Amino acid sequence: MIYEHKFFRLNTDTKEVFDEHGKELRLTGNAYRVLVFLCANKRGTITDIGDFLDREKNYSEDHIRQYRYKINTIIGHDVMIYKNSMYSLVGNVSSVEKIEENDRNTDLLRTEVVQSAHNYNGSNMPHQKQDIGFYKWPVVVSSIILLLSILPMPYGFYTIVKLVVTASAIYYAYYIYSVLKTKGLWFWCFIAIAILFNPIMPIYLYSKMMWGAIDIVVAVLFIVFIFKKKK
Repeated sequence: MIYEHKFFRLNTDTKEVFDEHGKELRLTGNAYRVLVFLCANKRGTITDIGDFLDREKNYSEDHIRQYRYKINTIIGHDVMIYKNSMYSLVGNVSSVEKIEENDRNTDLLRTEVVQSAHNYNGSNMPHQKQDIGFYKWPVVVSSIILLLSILPMPYGFYTIVKLVVTASAIYYAYYIYSVLKTKGLWFWCFIAIAILFNPIMPIYLYSKMMWGAIDIVVAVLFIVFIFKKKK
């Protein structure tokens, strides 16, 4: 289960807590478990929280107060408050539960939004992180100028080729790493292309014919990648 709040994100599967900037917080032990309880139940008495932690132990108000202080201090905001003999979580919390279908983790998630009188976002919609966009035009431009570079061209044209191909390779490598969350074969192919074509520390080969063969291979790789991405 993943709980999203304006000031933190809590993952019960990995037992990790992150702040609003994505920095991991060192929230562990009973303080972490109290936060889990409040995310799931929104509020509770000392007895409710104590039963959740351990029914065999008697938790006093001092214990819960210490956990509240630790939670608010580590997160950096007063997300847990005490009022009218109830401990409660301030703000909206959306819960996201990942399910498995046909032995695969799916991206179809069940989302529940817990309403609160204190709406920090000014909206009932949970916060969503947007991914970097995917564009095809770098492939088109790179492939065209790579194929044109086989023909006799002014020296300045080859500098443009290196700049465009390097920028395109870096863009697709970053897309694969940040959005697809992988460092597979395609990631390393684009890293190699960026190194080979970089204009800052140029790599010199013995013949123009060798560069021509490389240009064709790289153009084909760009086109194949686009077709595989579309598929």
